[in-house]
Amino acid sequence: MSAEATEFGAVAVAASVPEATAVFVEDAEAEQAFERLERLYAQLPAMEEKGAALARARSAAEVDGLAKAAAYRAAELARADALVAEAEARVSAAEAEGGSEGDATARDARLALMAAGTQRGLRVGPAQNAERVLARALEASPFATVEEARAALLPAESLAALAAEVGAYQTAYAEALAVCQQLEDDEDPEGC
Repeated sequence: MSAEATEFGAVAVAASVPEATAVFVEDAEAEQAFERLERLYAQLPAMEEKGAALARARSAAEVDGLAKAAAYRAAELARADALVAEAEARVSAAEAEGGSEGDATARDARLALMAAGTQRGLRVGPAQNAERVLARALEASPFATVEEARAALLPAESLAALAAEVGAYQTAYAEALAVCQQLEDDEDPEGC
């Protein structure tokens, strides 16, 4: 073997060592990626339960918020009803005292009744709408009553922690799956 051939063989061996190392590193990385996906897949049933708990807690929070809004609207309507009742009582009292159409007290009482009636009218629609929205949300939820939904509420910190955990898992799983799919596509580029 000539010196030239020996030198060429040494260069060829030296050139193939990084390629072999690169293939070994790629194989190790692929193995790690598939092992990671396998570990994440093993956690899937537990994470699905946590996801269901998160969905239930979010639904409970939505129902609770809508129930509070409906209660607020109902309270506004009740206050308006009370003002109408007071105004009606003043009109009745003014008329009982013999107030005529031209009497300032009777006229003021009637104007107060009209104003109270207008304010009540402005609150009927929002109160009814809030009740309808609450009823639809309750129907769409896993809860039969608002009380049942409130019993399923989680403290804000717990809800945030659960949401973060489920979100982190979903992200990790999606990333691991994408890496493994890419590795498989790279291994079999023709789709055979």
